[in-house]
Parts: sequence; C-alpha cells; structure tokens
Amino acid sequence: MDDLIKGHAARVRAADPLLAGEDELSLRQRDELLETSDAVGVVSVDRIDPGELRASWSPLVVHRLQARVAGPDPEAAFGALLDRWLAAPRRAEPGQALTVSWPSRDTVPARALAVRGFTPIAAAAVCRIRPRAAHAVAAVRRAGLGDLEAVARMYERLVAYDAQFGWVTVRASTRERIRESVVTEVLPLEWCWLAEMGGEPVGCVIVQPPGRSGWIARSVNDSPVAYLGVMYVEPSARGRGVGAALTAAAHDHAAAGGVSSMVLHHALPNPVSTPFWARRGYRPLVTQWVRHLV
Repeated sequence: MDDLIKGHAARVRAADPLLAGEDELSLRQRDELLETSDAVGVVSVDRIDPGELRASWSPLVVHRLQARVAGPDPEAAFGALLDRWLAAPRRAEPGQALTVSWPSRDTVPARALAVRGFTPIAAAAVCRIRPRAAHAVAAVRRAGLGDLEAVARMYERLVAYDAQFGWVTVRASTRERIRESVVTEVLPLEWCWLAEMGGEPVGCVIVQPPGRSGWIARSVNDSPVAYLGVMYVEPSARGRGVGAALTAAAHDHAAAGGVSSMVLHHALPNPVSTPFWARRGYRPLVTQWVRHLV
C-alpha cells in the first residue's frame, strides 16, 4: 500500500506541486479501509445534527471516500474502487449524499467519477497573495460588535443563495447558529470587513487567520495559510467592484501579516463565482464531486 500511495502522490505532485497531503491516508477507528488493484481508499460516514451550523453547509448524512490510485491505468483503478464503494449496503436514511474530493489538476482518473453519476459541486481554490491596489468604489472597514446584525444578515443570504446549487441547505437552525458563530467566533477571533455605499452595508468578507485555518492548511504546500470562508455582496451592489474591494482588503491585511496563500471554497454551478475568483487570482486545488442518494 505504501508504494501505491507514493505512486499516487508522485503523479499528483507532477500535476500540482502546491497540493499537499496526498502522500498519506488518515484512518480513524470507525473508518473502513477499501483495497482493490492499484487503488486504496478510506470510507467514512458523517451524520450531522440538524441543529449545528455545519448542517446548513451539507446534507445530514455524508458518505466520504478518500482515495489514492496509481498503476498504468489510474482511471480503471479508481473506477474499480468506486464500484466497490457504491455496492456497499447503506441504511435507508433521508438526506444522504456521497462525496469524493479529488485533486483538481489530476485529471487522468476524473472520468471514473463522471460516468458513475458524480458531479463537481465545489472547488477549494488557492491564491498566492500579494498586496494589491486599493479600490475606491466602496468604503471598506473592519467589522465590530456593532455590526452583528449586518454581518449575520449577509451570512444568512449567502447560505440561501448557495442552497440553489444542491449541497447547502437552509435549515430551521440556520439563523440562530449563524448569529452565535458571528458573536463567538467571527467578530472576536477572525478577520471580518464590511463594504459600505452611501453609509449602508452592501457586502462582507470573513477570513479565518492562520491560527484557525489548520484544517485546510494541511492541503497546501505553502505557509502560512488563511481561509476565506464567507463573501457576500448585496444584489443591488453587484457588478460595481464591491467584491473586488473586499477581497483586496482581505489580501492586503493577510499579506501584511505574513500570510502566503489564501484558500476558499466556491460553488462550481454558481455562474458568477468561478469567473470572479479567477479574476482575483484563485485557481482550483481540490474539486468536490458528489452524488445524491434519493
């Protein structure tokens, strides 16, 4: 298995030297190890309490496959592993989905996912940040405790907008959990900026600094890494440079603090998200493929 994982990591490294962590597999006590010819995977199931904040960002039952494939035909090896995973019996539970996160630039095995009904739903994208020119279209300032209502409102609207694309869901707990998160984590512990036009808030961005971004930093062959978790611009202000101004503020602050790379997730079916982030210098690092179980 070690040689297989080394072969997988070497192929991925050649495609994307910035992606880290492909030379190992994490196996927790309750996980299952799957092995086929030239492929190995770790299977896990995540059951989420609908009252948690992360339930707004995910189906309630998520079956995950963490895979490594090598050999002369990576697509065939990956396909055999997927077939074994798909054939496994599962409980009859509502709101189930299968998900596989795969290196975006390792395209050789990707067809194995597509022909088995998986769809790319989101990308973890990375940008090597540098200070950028200031944008004057909107006044951008750091958010404080007095901005709770504005930040929470736009955070809620982001969840509602992303729910259109099939992975995120507005739940009964969403509003309360968002407000708790903004009060206890975002405003006191993270970096948050508001954009204003005419004295009214029209956009916000929230960034987890390096001390809170370890969960995503391990996938980037660079450091320090920050994570841009929330970006929202009100519809009335879109197309006027507000998002660019917020991103510039976040990048400038992070660069001044020594951050080397910023990572974010964006919905691939969103018609404005991918081109917007590409213009800001972001490119895909890992793609999340999903298949809903109806």
